[in-house]
Amino acid sequence: MRKVVIGIQARSTSSRLPKKSTMKISGRPLIDWVLKACKGSAKYINNFDGGNIFAKVCLLVPEGDPLQEIYGDSETVYTGPEHDVLSRYMVMVKNEAPDYVARITGDCPLIPHFLITKHIVNAVKYKYDYVSNVDEETRTYADGLDCEVISSALFKWANANAVSPSDREHVTTILRRQPPEWARSAYVVGYQDTSSLKLSVDTEEDLDFVRAYHEIMEKKINLAKSKPGGFFRI
Repeated sequence: MRKVVIGIQARSTSSRLPKKSTMKISGRPLIDWVLKACKGSAKYINNFDGGNIFAKVCLLVPEGDPLQEIYGDSETVYTGPEHDVLSRYMVMVKNEAPDYVARITGDCPLIPHFLITKHIVNAVKYKYDYVSNVDEETRTYADGLDCEVISSALFKWANANAVSPSDREHVTTILRRQPPEWARSAYVVGYQDTSSLKLSVDTEEDLDFVRAYHEIMEKKINLAKSKPGGFFRI
């Protein structure tokens, strides 16, 4: 069995929109929607993948961040440096000893659980070291639907070789710019190019857009559920 830890990086000190993680979308904190998607992926994998993969969700926040107190009793929370996010992930890696890490950012409240699942299952099944939909040259997914799955071996390589503050803050830039020769990479490409769409939350305007988008989607989902027959999200 392969262990995958889905690590959600989040913080309360965003310069453009402080405390955005706890701002409400449809009555729930933004970070709750990210947690819901990640837990949905973990639940599906743990219940339906034939016992080949075990998935767990962790929240990664800076030391002393209010999110630690808010979520410490209900979630597995690891802390580390605010700007050296790679070190935050390494705290999780050392404690959880996973075979793979799925990296999700906490400003993506609209990411669907099945997209995370697709990345994880393909990385494990085909023994890739790096699977993502964020490659700059092949990207088709909207900003805000970002997902990366990295093998533990490649994650440890990144930690040992990432020197610049930028690489350590952005975690995986070194893996796309200059991966080791032994690393096997794969790229997730959608059927349509929605890469010009921004669904992540960095500003008040982004939050307003995501709130409106989410409200429309919830209305349509509830309408579909009320109709005779079945209901699926794919």
